[in-house]
Order: sequence, then C-alpha cells, then structure tokens
Amino acid sequence: MKRTASIIALAAIISLAGCGPTPPQAPFDQAKQLDRATSGISSACGEAAQVTAFPGNHDRDLATLEATADSSARRLASVYRLNPRWIYQGETVSQIVADGVSMLRQCGLHGAAASLKTATAKP
Repeated sequence: MKRTASIIALAAIISLAGCGPTPPQAPFDQAKQLDRATSGISSACGEAAQVTAFPGNHDRDLATLEATADSSARRLASVYRLNPRWIYQGETVSQIVADGVSMLRQCGLHGAAASLKTATAKP
C-alpha cells in the first residue's frame, strides 16, 4: 500500500513537471513590455479600421494612430533586441514581431510597420 502511494505521488510530480511554461520565457518586466506593445499595436489597428470605415479625409486621424503604433513598435523592438527567442504567450518574440509587422500593414499603418521591420532587421 505504501509503495503504491509512493508510485502515485511520483507519477503526479513527474506529470506536473511538464506543465510549466516552455523555456525560455520572457522575464516578467519584458513580458509586461510585450503586453503593452502588442495591446498598443492591436488597439491602433482597430481604431484605424474604425476611422477608415467611413468616407472622408482620414489623414489627421491616421497620423495620430501611426504615432501611437510606432511607439508600440519601438517598445516591441526593444524587447526583440534583448532576445528574439524569448517566448511570450506561446510565441517567440521574433514571431510576435512578424505578426506585428503583418498586422500593421494590413490595417494601413505602413509607417509603423516599416519602423518595426527596420528596428528588428538583422545586420
């Protein structure tokens, strides 16, 4: 009986050991920066879609959104430069950058997309 309990306890410990985050996780401070950056890019793209959904001149609104998205892109690039292989929410920072560039292009914030691409280009 004691042996069975030990085997069950060992099996539980082994199974739980595999449940942790996939290394190398982004450190806490950088994960917060990634959260802010990706949220900023997503918000700017959502607002760009709303602004351009209606006819008219959207240059002023889009310029403001470009600046906002560019700030988020720079934040994302700063984490990328520390370690593009860190994992955040199941993706590497490198993948997050590629997704960010793609999203920014698709929503029409081409300046911020170019800024992110340039800031994360390999020399």
